[in-house]
Amino acid sequence: MLNKRQRQHLIRDVVTASRVGTQAGLVRALHALGCDVTQATISRDLRELGVERKRDEKGGFRYVLGTAEDRRDPELACSRMLEEFSTAVLAARNIVLVKSEPGTAPGMGRVIDELGHPDVLGCVAGDDTVLVVTTDDAAALAVADYFIELGG
Repeated sequence: MLNKRQRQHLIRDVVTASRVGTQAGLVRALHALGCDVTQATISRDLRELGVERKRDEKGGFRYVLGTAEDRRDPELACSRMLEEFSTAVLAARNIVLVKSEPGTAPGMGRVIDELGHPDVLGCVAGDDTVLVVTTDDAAALAVADYFIELGG
């Protein structure tokens, strides 16, 4: 049985060496290497390691290790996610709707949360949609404009 540090080191190795693009695929790869792990544990580990899901040169998705620069600058990380994956940013009352490529909304929600924007109360992410709850209607318009300026 691997401890957390060993498991996360193995995850880094798998992500670096292969084209794994889903948590289920990562669970299978780790099982093949003798690491018995659940999807929930993988989800936490990916977040802690700063692993991101990005589009590769073939148009598919794969996990990649986030750069130290991305982890230090939440605005840069959010900007990159919005530029690469968002398809629409809309304000509706005190909610901002961020539409994205399928499978990218959880990562988008994470980088939005990490911004720590004072007008954002929180967000909920599905597969291709993030609902960002703001303090009021005016804040939603301001936050939507901010996301569009970042790259949305």
